[in-house]
Amino acid sequence: MANNDITWVRPEHRAASAAWKKIRDFCKGAEAVKEPGNNYLPLLDSTDKSMRNRKRNEDYLQRAVFYAITGNTKIGLLGLAFRKDPTFSAPEKLSYLLKNADGAGTSIYQQSQLVTENVLEVARDGLYVDYAEGSGQAIILRYLAENIINWRTKRINGRDQLVLVVLRECVEQEDGYAFKDEVQYRELALEEGRFICRVWRRSADAGSAAYVVTSEYQPKPKGKDSWDEIPFTFVGAQNNDPTIDDSPLAALVEINHGHFRNSADYEDSVWFCGQVQPYMTGLDEGWRDHLEKKGVKIGSRSPLLLPREGNFGYAQAQPNMLAKEAMDSKRDYMVQLGARLIEQNAAVKTATQSSSEQTSSTSVLGICVSNVSEAYSLAIGWCAKYLGVGEQQAAYAINQEFIAKVAESGMVTAIVNAWQSGAIRDTDMIRALQKLDLINPADSPDDIIDELHNPTPTLIGGNDGNGK
Repeated sequence: MANNDITWVRPEHRAASAAWKKIRDFCKGAEAVKEPGNNYLPLLDSTDKSMRNRKRNEDYLQRAVFYAITGNTKIGLLGLAFRKDPTFSAPEKLSYLLKNADGAGTSIYQQSQLVTENVLEVARDGLYVDYAEGSGQAIILRYLAENIINWRTKRINGRDQLVLVVLRECVEQEDGYAFKDEVQYRELALEEGRFICRVWRRSADAGSAAYVVTSEYQPKPKGKDSWDEIPFTFVGAQNNDPTIDDSPLAALVEINHGHFRNSADYEDSVWFCGQVQPYMTGLDEGWRDHLEKKGVKIGSRSPLLLPREGNFGYAQAQPNMLAKEAMDSKRDYMVQLGARLIEQNAAVKTATQSSSEQTSSTSVLGICVSNVSEAYSLAIGWCAKYLGVGEQQAAYAINQEFIAKVAESGMVTAIVNAWQSGAIRDTDMIRALQKLDLINPADSPDDIIDELHNPTPTLIGGNDGNGK
């Protein structure tokens, strides 16, 4: 019997969900890591269910210091990718995407940052291009990995195509001055070569009611009867196919997790070793009963009377540095994994040293950025088809020059000399100077060459040679 449950989740999605949640929690920081209790820390004496042991575990969790290494690394990688503005090339009719790509006021620049961030975190995101009838504009909608619950591909005309995508959405329903969240499902299907979109909602207010189709429509590109593909693309860390990729930050999260556990042990040890234990010796029963009755006050203003052979002192446990050493070793390993840690080191590094230290991060970042750029170029092309302006090739490119190049005078001179001697073309010279940030990388080389060869008239008269 066929399964007609629209809420069905693919097994690989369900298997990856736990890892996605952990990575997102570690990227968010200490509050998200500590909020679920002992999910990320072992219980001390799990067989003891007493209130005292419960309080001890709460203190153990609260004393632990979480170092936001994973989140800072992600922010650092985003900063490298977006240190230059992405380049946008599309028909003039699609220029509105620069300010409002999703119909809600988010620019394509801001949206691509969010997509890149999610690809770095969980190696997955989704872009769906829809048409807004009210504004007459095509919009690009972004979906988190957790909300892409089902998909299916089929080989059509020699290539694998998406024939089904199920997206989980949360919409707000008015409730007086408040609102209620309602879950609905959007089905994107390719049936008999035609793209169909269906929206599924609960058939009644009861929470146990089944989902039914509440709306169905067939989006159409301008000038055509229907789409012959689903205008949806996955965005991944390795490629943009439907398979779930490994997170670029997964290894770093594991070490960060171990660092957090070591920190909990270390802080617990510091607290335990830092609490001194007073003791007295040489007391007989009389002195003991006397002190118990009168009480014992310790301090410079409270002299302590003891018998002739009595003694007073403090006992303190010896510090345990194993946890601290484990933390330090994990920190060094995280640096090797590409974590951007701020170290108090004033040593000047050469460009070669900086480049080699960033290789492991930039190589992974380069693949992620390339995938995001490719996905947006495809999405912009779909927008152009919706509006019937597909004659111009659409492209969106995020910067992949993560390390700023130093424009040395000798290098610039060599480029110009090679151009003057005819060894390189005009466009090659322009692109070389763009890579050095001497010319705006977003400008077209052909436009720059045209401006150089055809300068704007200054309207200032010249000398005719006779002083006039």
